[in-house]
Amino acid sequence: MPMPGFTTHYVLGMKAYNDMPQNNLKFIIAKYRWLYQLGLQGPDMFFYNLPILRHRDHRNVGSYMHEHHVNYFFRCCFMQLSRIGSRQQREEGLAYMCGFICHYIGDSICHPYVYGRIEYDVNHPGSYYHGLHAKLENDIDALLLQKYKRKKPSQFNQAATICLNGMETQFISQFLSDCINEAFYPLSYKNRYQVTAPMIHRSILALRFGCRTLSDPNSRKKDRIAFFESLFLKNPVASSKLVTDTVENPAWSLNLHHETWCNPWDKSIASKSSFPDLFRQSLGKLSTIFYMINSMLETGQPLKLNALENLLSELGNYSYHSGLPCADD
Repeated sequence: MPMPGFTTHYVLGMKAYNDMPQNNLKFIIAKYRWLYQLGLQGPDMFFYNLPILRHRDHRNVGSYMHEHHVNYFFRCCFMQLSRIGSRQQREEGLAYMCGFICHYIGDSICHPYVYGRIEYDVNHPGSYYHGLHAKLENDIDALLLQKYKRKKPSQFNQAATICLNGMETQFISQFLSDCINEAFYPLSYKNRYQVTAPMIHRSILALRFGCRTLSDPNSRKKDRIAFFESLFLKNPVASSKLVTDTVENPAWSLNLHHETWCNPWDKSIASKSSFPDLFRQSLGKLSTIFYMINSMLETGQPLKLNALENLLSELGNYSYHSGLPCADD
């Protein structure tokens, strides 16, 4: 989904950073915080780039990255980092990757909850569920922002969390396009599609623009759009994506009464976990992963192969949506 969930990923990333001990990795993330914060939005930034969104196949980059070659993408990124000669660019890439990993862990652990709570129908997806999904993620955004930042969504400038300078934007656009093409779009007789550095650059700009456009402090845009949607559509889609300050039922949104919900992709997986439970679980997992990455830095050999294999094993190969192992072809 575009806008909803942005703030949850930001808060998770800030909390994971604050929980880190004072070490080399924390210093690198602090030095390149804007790249880390861009990384926190993971592949979602491609959902703001409208020309990419028109594709309904593997060329819809953000959507494809959520479900395919997840672990192999991380392998490509770390191998690419090891080939970079400049220490500064290596650190820039690592800061971004730590943010990206935050996004992946948050999605793979918490996304099944969102789909489970709205009783998503895997066989009949549609605008009805898109609206419910966006609304629940908006509610969670607002509640986490209140708890950890003591702010309402209207007081939080999402676009201000992504303020890369020209050099950082240029580097990450090239780095990311190289990694994405290696993992998802290697050229062959079957595939002529490639992601370019300018496409990444445009997605970053579109992400910042989208943050400003979908902010709606007084619910005025939401009410207007909801009115027009009610004339033409059965279920609201766009209006539910606007970020507002009001949450109708916080206890339901966070499952504080521990009602049972199921993973829609595998109904045998049932849970009574609340969202705060899953948020804490994500932080625990990130603590382990950041410890492993920092240990790779401390040895002076950032990419000792067995250390990388252990890290990739810890990351797993899970869908950002279902949290289940990816069925890669």
